[in-house]
Amino acid sequence: MMKIIYTLIAFLSCLLMLSSSSMVQAEVSPSKNHSSYANKYYWIIYDNICPYCRSATKYIQELDWEGKFKFLSYRDPLTYEMFPNLTKEECEKDVHLITPKKEVLTGYKVFRFVIDNLAATKMFNPLLKNDFAEKKLNEIYQKMVLERSCYYKKSDTCSLEDAHNPNGKNNGN
Repeated sequence: MMKIIYTLIAFLSCLLMLSSSSMVQAEVSPSKNHSSYANKYYWIIYDNICPYCRSATKYIQELDWEGKFKFLSYRDPLTYEMFPNLTKEECEKDVHLITPKKEVLTGYKVFRFVIDNLAATKMFNPLLKNDFAEKKLNEIYQKMVLERSCYYKKSDTCSLEDAHNPNGKNNGN
């Protein structure tokens, strides 16, 4: 049973972490009054430069069959027009999610919320509601944070060459 749960967790993490060079943009109404638009969706404030973050948003979009999730870069001034209670400094540190009720989640709580609420993954929720699964999901999230830290050269615990060449290929340098 535990092996099945671990395999499921690994599968879900692969769905979120596969590499992609696609840029993900939020679909935002050009109107000055963004509040009604903001109240309809779960907004993920993410790092649109980090390849790992872009990849995760791409796969979240593909698995968001109900169209609940929208994305904004923490670098986009529109983010702070729509959500004036956020600061760029906070959002630069970690992923944020704003619910239609204006609740703000950060870090691992965003990762867990997305897994629990995507149409494609919420059917697995009963299998993921235990200490073992929680521990493994937290480990996966911490690896994602490390990948981002490596990309920005903010961590001494990784090979920067590996971080910039995620496929393990040497560019001949």
